[in-house]
Amino acid sequence: MEKLLYDEFKLVNKHHLNFEDQKTLSLLYLPLMGIDSYATYSILMSLDDNGNYTFKKILDLLNFRNIKVLDKALEKLQALGLLRAYYNKKRGFLYELIPPLSFEEFFNNELLVEYLKSQIGVVEVKDIIKAHDTKIVGFKNVTKKFNEVFETTTKTVKTSIDKIFKDNIVVHDSGFNYPLFKILFDDSVINQDALDDEEFKLRIQRIAYIYKLNEEEMKDVVVKTIDIDKNLEYASISKNARYVFQNKFKVDRPKLATTHDDDFISSLSDDETKQILNLVDNMSFTDLLASMSGIKPAASEIKIFEDLMNNTNLSMGAINMMILHVSREKEGVLPGYNYFEKIANTWARAKVENAYDALKYMQKNDAGKQKTQKPYYAKKKRVVPLPDWYDEYTKELDKVEVKEVASENKDDLIEIVKEMLG
Repeated sequence: MEKLLYDEFKLVNKHHLNFEDQKTLSLLYLPLMGIDSYATYSILMSLDDNGNYTFKKILDLLNFRNIKVLDKALEKLQALGLLRAYYNKKRGFLYELIPPLSFEEFFNNELLVEYLKSQIGVVEVKDIIKAHDTKIVGFKNVTKKFNEVFETTTKTVKTSIDKIFKDNIVVHDSGFNYPLFKILFDDSVINQDALDDEEFKLRIQRIAYIYKLNEEEMKDVVVKTIDIDKNLEYASISKNARYVFQNKFKVDRPKLATTHDDDFISSLSDDETKQILNLVDNMSFTDLLASMSGIKPAASEIKIFEDLMNNTNLSMGAINMMILHVSREKEGVLPGYNYFEKIANTWARAKVENAYDALKYMQKNDAGKQKTQKPYYAKKKRVVPLPDWYDEYTKELDKVEVKEVASENKDDLIEIVKEMLG
């Protein structure tokens, strides 16, 4: 439903975010939804419960350029289970804020974890998990159970508070036919009671959606999990589904993208070049260096570029493009910090802010060099022309023809970026 600037909406907010919630939002949700949705969620969380507000007020607080930007930000929050939207023809919109999942709940959700890996890289996700590993080693758990201390006359003691924090990610009409999936089994493989379990059904549908697998393929995944892993744990099912996905689509893992054009995260409407540059903008130094060399980089190598980012205020995307540029110039050998700092200072003066700016700056630089070269030198050196897409991309970004990236494998995309650089 279309939102008008001065339309009012009611806000329901029964929760107050604690420190752990803020960490979860910053480390886990922000890469998935972009800064626009993150800022919108923060503003809404700061407003009073049961208050009435206009969309104009939110736009002014966020300094968004128009209501369409706000609308997309709200849609992403809904899709990620952080906001519920309701509409009444007479009374307008009502929004209910939902707190983020805990770290444990987030990493128990295959959909969110896979998309987080596609946004920030597997290494970064492993580091986050390691940093929040609270396992206690060397001690015996002697905590008293509830029934060891209290007695109750009821048969069960159950709280529903956890339901607020779970199953907020809804995939509607994914195209997966669960009844068909069920009849592909007989009782000798898996008990029908297990297939009728609502949590099992939800997990199977979610895993099938993530990895784009049909009913027959998911049946094979479950059978393989039972035969090889000797269990039916969701982590094992997800692992085997990923193997089938990699075989089927020849890419490492699924990628998160919004269905509509988005300035903050990848979109299905992005053309090939924009998708590649978005990858470079969001790729960690660890993943980039590993993709280039095929081995995990040393801590000292990563520190060079972390220090460079901190000392020069250049973005990670710009520095990633610098690494690729220098690697090409030096034939794979990366010099020390001082060399990169000189380039960084030059780029900072040229107002380079991201991977696209860096590419544009280098292409213009190459074009300038080409014009000033002497004829005899020009014959000896290969001239790097501006790519065909360059003018169209800078002038009519919103009108470009939508293309699919031939491969989403990061190593392949890094090679494409190298080709862009000449």
